[in-house]
Amino acid sequence: MSAATRWVGGVIALLVGNALAVAALIGAAGGDTGRRVVPDYYQKAAAWDDVMAASARTARLGWRCQVTARGRTVAVACRDDADRPVGASATITALPRGRADEAVAVTMEPADGGFRGVVSGGRHGLHDLTVVVLRGDDRWSGSALVELSSPVPPTGAPP
Repeated sequence: MSAATRWVGGVIALLVGNALAVAALIGAAGGDTGRRVVPDYYQKAAAWDDVMAASARTARLGWRCQVTARGRTVAVACRDDADRPVGASATITALPRGRADEAVAVTMEPADGGFRGVVSGGRHGLHDLTVVVLRGDDRWSGSALVELSSPVPPTGAPP
């Protein structure tokens, strides 16, 4: 085998290897991408001015809200500018990272001067939370990133 043939064979081998690597990467990146796309993203982007106006209204309220998670229980504690608990109603939407089609609405109940609710469903890991707290005509909205653990099985249940 001459040196020229080896060079041509080497170049062809590199090109074929590159094509195989590209095909493998395309296959790995493909799959069900619908779960990774945020629902109604265009409408959310088109309403950006409304979101910024709501954010300004939220800032003017002077409320400070803290979101914590323990297991699958999410707690929201809000205080107004006079450091009094904000008691009215709260809602949370939990969106697991990487699974945009599995948003969960959480019913919050008053508890310990704030609100508490349990995120149902089997997903664990990082969740983006959208929090809305209402008191009369006042509306506070914000977001938080929390990590939710797997649900704890009942005692005696198989793992």
